[in-house]
Amino acid sequence: MKIFELVSIIGSIAAVGIALGAVVIGSNANLRAEMRTDIRAVESRLSAVEQRQARTEGLLEGLRDAIVARTPKDPPAPKEPT
Repeated sequence: MKIFELVSIIGSIAAVGIALGAVVIGSNANLRAEMRTDIRAVESRLSAVEQRQARTEGLLEGLRDAIVARTPKDPPAPKEPT
């Protein structure tokens, strides 16, 4: 009887270990899928921010060029009578 009890305990431990392993592997696969979707969402938002930043930089460069082009040149110095 003692060998039967020992074998049943070892079998139960093995079955629980296999079941827990299956649960962990299944959860890991789901977690990876969720992480991929979250990373894709972050990538798309980052891409949108990069595009807006590039547009803003272009507008600032245009504004700088416009300001520099409108700056009046120094008037000529008056000639001194001789």
